[in-house]
Amino acid sequence: MSEFTLIKNCDVFTPLRMIQSGSILIEGEKIKRVGQFGDSGIPPGTRVFNFKNRVAVPGFIDIHLHGGGGEEFTDSSAESIITALKTHLKNGTTSLLPTLMTASHEQILNTIRTFLDIKNNNHDIPDIIGLNLEGPYISKEKRGVQRTQYIRRPSLAEMKEYIEVSQESIKIVTVAPEIDGISAFIRFLTERNIIPSAGHTNAGFEQTQQAIEAGVRLATHIFNAMRGIAHREPGAAGALLLNDEVYAEVVADGIHIHPSILSLIARAKPLERIILVTDATRFYGVKQGASYSKEGKLFGSNTALDLALKHMTRFTGMPFTQILKTVTTNPARLLKIEDQKGLLKRGCDADIVILDKEYQVQEVFLRGKKLPHSERRPAAV
Repeated sequence: MSEFTLIKNCDVFTPLRMIQSGSILIEGEKIKRVGQFGDSGIPPGTRVFNFKNRVAVPGFIDIHLHGGGGEEFTDSSAESIITALKTHLKNGTTSLLPTLMTASHEQILNTIRTFLDIKNNNHDIPDIIGLNLEGPYISKEKRGVQRTQYIRRPSLAEMKEYIEVSQESIKIVTVAPEIDGISAFIRFLTERNIIPSAGHTNAGFEQTQQAIEAGVRLATHIFNAMRGIAHREPGAAGALLLNDEVYAEVVADGIHIHPSILSLIARAKPLERIILVTDATRFYGVKQGASYSKEGKLFGSNTALDLALKHMTRFTGMPFTQILKTVTTNPARLLKIEDQKGLLKRGCDADIVILDKEYQVQEVFLRGKKLPHSERRPAAV
């Protein structure tokens, strides 16, 4: 027999519409009903949560993150990875794409195997909806903090092994458009329903346009670790920003991108093509402020998605109800899971975040179950 849960008396941002004093009825792990209905027609024994003066939104989807809670993903133990995943769950991220950085072939294979084991044997973590490979097929000039010795040319044989070992769970692969022969590799990815993303690149405008024509549909943290816009050479950033078929990852911590550039992105790129990401490091949830390498390079972010939403709202002047799409419906559409995630509607997974009126995370429901409040802990800003 199914268990029923009722969330009531809160504003509901689906986010395609806003329902004042709305309710959400959950049956098992799925949403059964959304609207203004209070207790009417509710099955006996339903567990009821009254969230007056609160806002219910879909669980956040983060497509680019490397760790958290003092732990990182690449070549780490299952225990360390689970610690990182739970840190994100506490802050409203109910679905994610763990992101692997440039590493040796064996390190990448080992990490893929570890994630498969975690996904198949753990139920109190965010949904691992796939994997994201941020490398190793990138530019040494724009590597950021990625390790030079492991950056290499694209290999179909290597990529086929990653796909096979991952059981076809790789969803995104970052590539540098200036690499010789990259168009064929991009087409190889698209033929296997993997999203090619342009990033860590020193490509010019025309090179990036050619990559888009070959199938690039995402920009890895746009403006960061890529050739920027100049008035005579718009660079990779210009090509990716101006093409409406391309989604753009944005790190909206107010540090990685100047607030005025966040506003520019929102004006140049359709909102439906903007996706906020944490690009979280192991310091997410542990320390405040930006993280820098020993060489003084900025890397990753410590900012949770609820705060990134507030930054984007403030810097662009757009309403929160619209910006909310950048962590819900937009990533779900990119990954073609919009019938399961990113929306509060009948049949979708009951992944729900309860915000206060300042849009900070207060409670998290994962697959219909409320996360114990004692486990909720704010992420560093």
